[in-house]
Amino acid sequence: MQLRLFRHFVPISVVLLVSSDALLITGAFYQMLSQLSASKPLVFAVASFPAQFSAGLSAVAIAAMVSVGLYGEQTFVDFRLLISKIAVTFVLILMLVLISTAYWSEGLRRQLPEAGNLPLKTALIWLACISITRGTFLVTLGRGLLKRRIVVLGNGTQAGRIAKLVECRENQHFIPVSYVRMPGERASVGSETIDLTEGDPDSLAGLGCRRCASEIVVATDDRRGLPVRQLLHCKLAGIKVTDFLDFWERETRTVDLEALRPSWLFYSDGFRCGVVDEILKRAFDIAVSSASLVFSLPLLAATACLIKLDSRGPVLYRQERVGLRGQVFSILKFRSMRIDAERDGSPKWAAEKDPRVTRVGAIIRKLRIDELPQILNVLRGDMSFVGPRPERPYFVSNLASVIPYYSERHWVRPGITGWAQINYPYGASIEDARRKLSFDLYYVKNQSVFLDCLILLQTARVIFWSHGAR
Repeated sequence: MQLRLFRHFVPISVVLLVSSDALLITGAFYQMLSQLSASKPLVFAVASFPAQFSAGLSAVAIAAMVSVGLYGEQTFVDFRLLISKIAVTFVLILMLVLISTAYWSEGLRRQLPEAGNLPLKTALIWLACISITRGTFLVTLGRGLLKRRIVVLGNGTQAGRIAKLVECRENQHFIPVSYVRMPGERASVGSETIDLTEGDPDSLAGLGCRRCASEIVVATDDRRGLPVRQLLHCKLAGIKVTDFLDFWERETRTVDLEALRPSWLFYSDGFRCGVVDEILKRAFDIAVSSASLVFSLPLLAATACLIKLDSRGPVLYRQERVGLRGQVFSILKFRSMRIDAERDGSPKWAAEKDPRVTRVGAIIRKLRIDELPQILNVLRGDMSFVGPRPERPYFVSNLASVIPYYSERHWVRPGITGWAQINYPYGASIEDARRKLSFDLYYVKNQSVFLDCLILLQTARVIFWSHGAR
């Protein structure tokens, strides 16, 4: 099942897991700090030092888990990936608590006189807590307790895509209990389908009740001849009726370009960008960019020196990109290729193990350090910190001519990182651009500061595991 939080769809399993982690970790930290505290409070007191410090430690731990990707759906099905992310988060929490205790060492000595090895104790308690929550959730998800039962109306192309989505190992959200065959559709579903009784207005509702389904997904390729009265009776019987596009957006957090209809774009909820949203977005960009610039200054200086020593040419280079409402601007990046990378004058996408990339360039591209000068573009207002990646005018004109709705991604400012960047590898073809557009349109439709914060945290996961770098 999915919840919609601040316009963004979040699996209810993730919401429950985050809540369980937060409560258990906070309680365990409070118990530990109470025993180490000089005052040793007997009951929970919100204003006490142990309560406030444990809540702070818990927030740091949850943020570290989100940034590493411990709440990603793949970690529920890939045990080795789960272990590797737990190990990285353990080290990260150990370092963060170590830095915190060193910074507030004088105050901690007064409040926690017995706080020896606090970072290690904190990390071990965190490990014990998430072992309990992860074990519990793996058992419940394995039994399908959190999956929603659905009836799919249709057996054509769209229904076939739902069937393929079910086969994906990461699907933990729904189970199709029946596929209903529609007249005239070419069968694309391997599962057994049933015929709809046209003369009985309660046939579909009765099927949903018998199969204990909570939702009917309308996934017919042709909307003519829909059993309107039967769908109405499903609604009246308390069974939710959902359009395929809404279902696909909710389950995959993308917009399906193949089934996309113009009417869905302007009738569906989303694509809201008022004055308040603009002000909050701009304030968020300035705050994050300013903080990032201050903390990354030593890294920027070191990178500039290495680029200069490694190859001849400028440290930075400018390149024209398409931004908000199709306006062209100059983007700033650290130079990661030879100065003659496009000597024939024809723009080219970067390839796997591109020979044009320098030795230092290969490293900074893998770690995304080459993107850091774009902070200045954000402060200048050309870009946002989070948004669709800006493309060069040459590629935009080509892609817009072959991919429907490609220009609609320019209704928001482009970003250094974005929803497509954390969910899909580097794009170097028309098909890649099409797939990334499905993520970009989801972001344009559902953008919010909450989603921006999630993307920023998860960008760390992409950097840690070098997903899609070239």
